[in-house]
Amino acid sequence: MTNQMSILSSFPHITKEIEGVSAIVSVQYPELSALQSISDSFSKVFGHKRAVYLVISSNNLWHIQTVGEKIVDKFLFNINEIENIDVVSTTLSGLHELKLPQISITTRKITTETIKEKIDKKMVKKIVEVPVFQEYNFTLFPITFLANLKYHQSHQEVLQSVEMKQNVINFTKKLQLKIADGKMVPSIK
Repeated sequence: MTNQMSILSSFPHITKEIEGVSAIVSVQYPELSALQSISDSFSKVFGHKRAVYLVISSNNLWHIQTVGEKIVDKFLFNINEIENIDVVSTTLSGLHELKLPQISITTRKITTETIKEKIDKKMVKKIVEVPVFQEYNFTLFPITFLANLKYHQSHQEVLQSVEMKQNVINFTKKLQLKIADGKMVPSIK
């Protein structure tokens, strides 16, 4: 992943915003709010369409949403907060069944909560740590969309797109192994 792929030059709006980008893969759209849908309708008039990506940069994983060449939302997954990652295959039904890789990420953040507890007939406030879990699911598309969702005809860039998809899958699988190793408890002999 250290070599710079020429296809990344098609994403200057992302590569300038995030340092060390080594892979960009298109993923399915999230559910949009009413305001986002209205905004997208106006953007389409000017030829700007929403695109959503998973991005790998310097051992980081990002979820990026763009409209045209403007980043409208970016989210960095804190590697230390990832509880679990699964890479599975999902099937899209339609005219033809299409199997696509799906990455599921579960994060775990610790928040604090104040509770009242009765100790020796007195009500005492106590601060406790509470884990909050969040699940994210990303279906990876077969090839990367270029700026404004136009397919590119270059054979080399299509191959690089396929390579970047595999790089994202390999990155998440390595992370999955690292998380599993961290959860293993040494056995006592």
